[in-house]
Amino acid sequence: MNCQLGPWGEVPAQIVSRFLQDSVLIPRADTSAALKDGVLPEVERILKEVHLLDARFGPDFQRSGSYIEGLKVSEPDEFDFLVPVNGLDEKIFGLGPSTVALQEVRPDGSFVPVFLPPCQKHQACATCGTGGKSSPTSLCSWRQDNVSDPQPSGEWLLNPRKVMSVFKQSVSEAIREKPGKVTVQRLQQETPAVTFSVPHEQMNISVDLVPIIKHPLVGWKIPSPRSEQSWPSPEKIHEIQIAGVDLVAKHHLYWRYSFSRVERLLLERIDEGGGHRRNSLRILKKIRVDLWKKKYPKALVSYHLKSVLFWACEVYPSSEHWEDLTESFKRLVDFLIFFLRDGRLPHYFLGSDVNLFKVDKSVLTEISQNVEKFRNSPEKYLQSSD
Repeated sequence: MNCQLGPWGEVPAQIVSRFLQDSVLIPRADTSAALKDGVLPEVERILKEVHLLDARFGPDFQRSGSYIEGLKVSEPDEFDFLVPVNGLDEKIFGLGPSTVALQEVRPDGSFVPVFLPPCQKHQACATCGTGGKSSPTSLCSWRQDNVSDPQPSGEWLLNPRKVMSVFKQSVSEAIREKPGKVTVQRLQQETPAVTFSVPHEQMNISVDLVPIIKHPLVGWKIPSPRSEQSWPSPEKIHEIQIAGVDLVAKHHLYWRYSFSRVERLLLERIDEGGGHRRNSLRILKKIRVDLWKKKYPKALVSYHLKSVLFWACEVYPSSEHWEDLTESFKRLVDFLIFFLRDGRLPHYFLGSDVNLFKVDKSVLTEISQNVEKFRNSPEKYLQSSD
């Protein structure tokens, strides 16, 4: 992967360093206060109520997103939380092809159908379907028409759209019970999150609750990390394989792999041996927000930049490659341009079968030209942002 391009425009090291300090890094105390005082009490309250309404969801949750990864570069007005569902952990046998033939082709290799095995009691079981009550955290509690579709084979297809609809209904009802100042936003199609707003001081904080099927795979079945590479380390590979991959409801029929917990592990102590990998990504994220987000809100997203960092770390595994902040930042920009020109950004964990770019090549070419324009005159932008 040759991502070395021509010479850069002038970019003095002190300007990059000052930009990082003055424009990128957010005071940790501000973010912590917004989380602790504004968001966490509401999330805890709502999920406890959701669990009382439907024990398949909550009350446990895990922090996720750019704040917990240490990559937040804007005001602390967005927070993400993963909500592991109950009753499915390590009980799903039917990931991937089944005896059931689905009518719709998977969007790409990051999506899989989830089939629940047939009930051992088959048609005699009154708890499956709509006929009776089941243990609130049993597998039978998911063999219900409001979250799954029965198949002629006796299996049940766990329906992501139905699951999200039930979860949002429970969140909305929980908020109605004790409304406070929280407002729920409309559930958009093919989104894996229920979003609500929490007022805090002078801002409205957006909170995403994302139901996940936590680590349903027995063993690590993902073709990454690649064993022939020296990054991540063998110890880190073992750690992420134990953590496992999750599933989120990102499609009306298929579930999508989620690597958010694994990515957090990769980012933890990423510069422990020295270097500026994290700060390079922070700077690039901030530049995206300031220069390209408004025109290309979906074509180039924060997740793309994080994936670029992972690929760059694999190609340049040594901390010595990341000792200089300016050179490290330049490297990330050049990798980004390489992928934009190529029209493909392979998923770091799923490989070239999954292209993270979802827009036409012409749009990517246009974005590449904008990034190259910045590359030719970086000092002009970095100084004007002081």
